[in-house]
Amino acid sequence: MTPAALYWLFALAITVHNIEEGLFLPAYAGNTSRLSGRVTPFAFRFALVVLTAATYVVVALAVAGSHQAVQLLAGLAVVMVVNAVVPHLALTVAFRRYAPGTGTALCIMLPLSLLVIANGLAADAMNGRSLLIAAVVVAVALIVAIPLLFLGGRFVERHVSWVSANGAA
Repeated sequence: MTPAALYWLFALAITVHNIEEGLFLPAYAGNTSRLSGRVTPFAFRFALVVLTAATYVVVALAVAGSHQAVQLLAGLAVVMVVNAVVPHLALTVAFRRYAPGTGTALCIMLPLSLLVIANGLAADAMNGRSLLIAAVVVAVALIVAIPLLFLGGRFVERHVSWVSANGAA
């Protein structure tokens, strides 16, 4: 498989994973008292759409030959490996019920993420140190961006008249 095909497949896998989360995680969080009330379903889905779109931008840049975008994709792949275990697998085990996103995280995201990482290392696009730096950069960016995207989603939900109050658009 070419690197370009792998990157587009990785983006598609993130899309499928985020669709599963967007469809089922708001209800799951609402039914799990320790997780409820933190974000509206619309704001959560808004954040997923923006993050998914950002992934496609990074993939397009990587396919176009951007070395930095390739490193960011590998960093995102590391974050997705961690994401498969914590929170997805951890929540499934802790609450003794399926946590939305666990299946796609373990069956699709984990293997494709490992392929993206291995591809980057094998092609000498990065080394262990640059991979670690990229993973930290992506993780910090997500830690900062996600709450801001939730705020943006709540703003849109409140101020755009055609968006319903229950989170459906």
